[in-house]
Amino acid sequence: MEESRSKRVELIKQIEEKRGSKVITYITSDRQNLSVSIASDIIPIFHDHILSFPDQEREKIDLFIYSRGGDSNVPWTLVSMIREYCKKGSFGVLVPFRAHSAATLISLGADEILMTKKGELGPIDATLPNGPYNPIDETTKSRLPLSVEDVTGYFSLLKRFGCERPDEAMEGFRELTKQVHPLALGSVNRTLEETKLVGLRLLSTRANPFLEEKNSEIIKKLSSELYSHGHAITRTEAVQFLGLDHVKEAEKKGIDDLMWDLFQEYRSLFELDSPFFPEEYLIKNNIEENIWDNLNLACIESAEKFHICRKSLKVKKLRNLPPNININLGQLNFPQIVMPNNIQTLSQSALNTLVEQIVKANVQNSLNAAVATAIDMLVKSLPQRGFESVFFNSGWEEE
Repeated sequence: MEESRSKRVELIKQIEEKRGSKVITYITSDRQNLSVSIASDIIPIFHDHILSFPDQEREKIDLFIYSRGGDSNVPWTLVSMIREYCKKGSFGVLVPFRAHSAATLISLGADEILMTKKGELGPIDATLPNGPYNPIDETTKSRLPLSVEDVTGYFSLLKRFGCERPDEAMEGFRELTKQVHPLALGSVNRTLEETKLVGLRLLSTRANPFLEEKNSEIIKKLSSELYSHGHAITRTEAVQFLGLDHVKEAEKKGIDDLMWDLFQEYRSLFELDSPFFPEEYLIKNNIEENIWDNLNLACIESAEKFHICRKSLKVKKLRNLPPNININLGQLNFPQIVMPNNIQTLSQSALNTLVEQIVKANVQNSLNAAVATAIDMLVKSLPQRGFESVFFNSGWEEE
């Protein structure tokens, strides 16, 4: 860990030298089955990093970011705080690879977005992952995510089939509310409108903002004209289709290789290319439970400080227990007991005491081991009904 930190700090310092800025990195894991989203708990940590810079070095800040997105309320708070310290026109976002959804919103507020050839932005349409009124999966009984693309796609389909009149649209809405709670639909719409407003405000904070009409067109395309939340927006598309003229090619600034090398270090730190399958691990190794400690979820790093968010996970197999359990110890082999030579000279009470001691020392241990083995074999023979996962020790720490 210390060696990896040294490599990352060296790369950060090289980018800072090229850019004449202070760099803060923010990485959220998108490792399969071990992903985490942008969340509001990062704000005070970012502030700590900015305060660790000398006063005169806080005037130009670059944010190096890799994330699939998260809380749409965070971008405005984060960008506004950074701009309190930066000189006008001195906030940049560095995108080595993925900066989707809320990370795209953060990028919109930058004066300059530097992207590698592999850099990606993403749509900012709203998705409610597990709201209280979301539809329920009949199999798992868990709440299903509800995305704006699905809702708008439904109404687009109605229009395609000729439902143009208001009464026809209303009938289509009634049919939709039979499947999706109207409050869930309202939440999707409210979140989308809020996200669009945040996007417009972020674009307007730039030192050289676009015209208001152009800002509105950018947000319209990002929020409703890409049709897939997973669509990857390359830097070419960002400029030519969206009109984000402040997107620049990282190689023209001489930092593309440094950005990719730094991302590779985080790629290794978070094991992004190794899917996390704890249940498969239990099955493959024929064990009932296991604990994974200090799983890396996210980090915020500068040359001065390093904060990392981790959690631990305990996973165990769940078994169907029958109402009555009978354990047969008839095949138990007790150890051979060797009596002392002077047994004939012992009194009855002394003999009783001796036998009790020998039994406790020999038979009890064998009995305990046999019972433990029998229970273990019994549990493993019972039908499995799933897995139980328990997270603990979650949170940020400074190293």
